Formats: sequence, structure tokens, C-alpha cells
Amino acid sequence: MFQKLLLLTIRDIGWTAKLALAACGVMVAVVLRAITHLVAPGVSPYAFIYPAALLATLLGGWQPGLLALAISETLGWLVVVPQAGLAGAPMRYQVSAAVIAALTGASIVALAHAFRLAARFGFTERGEKLAEREMLFRELQHRVANDFALTTALLKHEARQSFELPAREALDKAAQRINSFARIHRQIYLQSDVISVNLTEYIDDLAGSLRLALPQNIKLSCDLPPLLSQRDIALALGLLMNELVTNALKHAFPDGSAGTVSVRIRPSAGGWEFSVKDDGAGMGQIIPGLGTGLIEQFARQAGGQLCQEHGAGTCVRLMLPAAAMRPAGLARGD
Repeated sequence: MFQKLLLLTIRDIGWTAKLALAACGVMVAVVLRAITHLVAPGVSPYAFIYPAALLATLLGGWQPGLLALAISETLGWLVVVPQAGLAGAPMRYQVSAAVIAALTGASIVALAHAFRLAARFGFTERGEKLAEREMLFRELQHRVANDFALTTALLKHEARQSFELPAREALDKAAQRINSFARIHRQIYLQSDVISVNLTEYIDDLAGSLRLALPQNIKLSCDLPPLLSQRDIALALGLLMNELVTNALKHAFPDGSAGTVSVRIRPSAGGWEFSVKDDGAGMGQIIPGLGTGLIEQFARQAGGQLCQEHGAGTCVRLMLPAAAMRPAGLARGD
């Protein structure tokens, strides 16, 4: 908040605003003098010209600062000095006190204006460095995206060239996992907001990629409300979805049978429910292995609890806390 206020004060402003700031500084001096007058009338006639000049200079520059100083000191000379009983003092003392106050006030204005210029230079330099860093970061992320695409293409090429089914399946699965990383990378790092990810768009985008690898008789449907999520949770859910859909394709539809795999997110008691369900023969109790370990790891990364239901097919549910995601129409903290 202080930085934003300081940034607003160091910008160049027009003369109307400068006059208004000078008037504000004078009003501060008048108010402080009026309060002091209730306790000690006439004490220190020029004491409050300094905060007036300082305030006007910091907010508007040296011109409103000097103007506030001149007006405040003139009011002190005309109003406060007579109240202090100094009107009868020798004129040289009155003039000396006014000159010293003016020089002191001018020094304050000069120092405040120097601080204002230093702050402006600092913010300008910082902005240039941030812009350069942002450009380099974007360039790096584009290179990373290209590396993802190249790695995926190489894995798919090796899978096509492989004559062994287990090796081909392993390469295809690795390519799908890297593709999931690439999509969440595009959703997160190639957009302006790197804190929240549009989870609905990400899951739909990932589902579109998975559909290209599914047989024509297997349908993949998504039922998600508009949701936002933190990037780590979105990444974990995308990778979990990739593993579960792959497992459903491998175990739930033997002998080329047709069916549907459904991905769904809905509110639940105290949080959210992410589920992947098939209407085929079911995955059964999945034999522990790399895929199962990854599923459990992704569930922990998302901060949820896994459970399986077997019946007409298999449904894998991940119960997530309420803070894991939020409707897209709500601002953070609502």
C-alpha cells in the first residue's frame, strides 16, 4: 500500500493539482495552529509551516511546497506573531525570525524534493529491470514449451518405430505424461496470472488431447463447472486424470468393447469431489506398480483422499478440501 501511494505521489501533475496540494498543506498548518492555540496561544509562530511545506513537496514537488511555505509563513507573520506578543519587539528580531524560518523551510522543501526525485528514479529503474526480466522469462518459457513439444514428438516417433508392444505402450504413456506437463505449462506460464489456473479449461484441453489417443468406440466426457485452482493442484489433477483414463482404457474395456469414461468435479460436504468413472468391466483392484504409485503421489500432491468404488464399472474419487479450488466468478478471499 505504501509503495502504491508513493508511486502516485512521484508522478508529474498539473498546476491545478499543485495548487490544490499547496492549499492542503496550508490547511494542515492552520488546523495544527488552531489546535495549539487552544492550549498555548501564539507559541512558536512558524512551527507548523514545516509540516505544511513537507507534505506539499512530497505529494506535488517543490512548487507546491514553496507555495505552501510562503502562504503559511505569511499567515504566521500576520496572525500568530501579534498573538504571541511579539509585535512590539524590534523589527530586526521579527525579520530575523521570519528569514530563519523561511530558510529552514526552503531546506526542508529541497530535501523532500530530492527524496521525491530519488524515489522516481528508483521506481523507473525498477520498472525497467522488471520489464527486462519479464521478457527473458517469457522467452525462457517459450523455449521450455518447444522442448516439451520436441520431447513428445520424439517419444511418439520411437513408439511408432518400436515392434514390442510393452515398449510402445510405455513410450506412449510417457508422451501423454509429458503432454500433460506441457498443457499445464501453457495454461500457467504463458498467461498473465501465474497464481490461479482456469481448471475447467485445462481439464477440457487435456481431455481433447486424450480423445485423440482413444479408440473410436471409447468416449471421454467431462462435466465441470467453471473453476479456478492453484497451479500445483491443477497439475496434479491433470496428471491424475491422465493416469486414470489410461488405466480405464487398459482394464475396463477388454476385447475392444465400447464404453464411456466420465470425468467430473462437483461440490461435496466440506469440499470438492474429483472423479473418473468408466461404465465398462471395471479396473478391478489395480496391481501395484508404477501407475498406482503415481496415482497415489498425484492424489497427495493435490491434497486429497482417494477411494474406489466397484460395480457397474469403476469410479475413482478424490476428495479435496474446499480451499483446493473455487468458482471462477469469485475473487480470491470471497
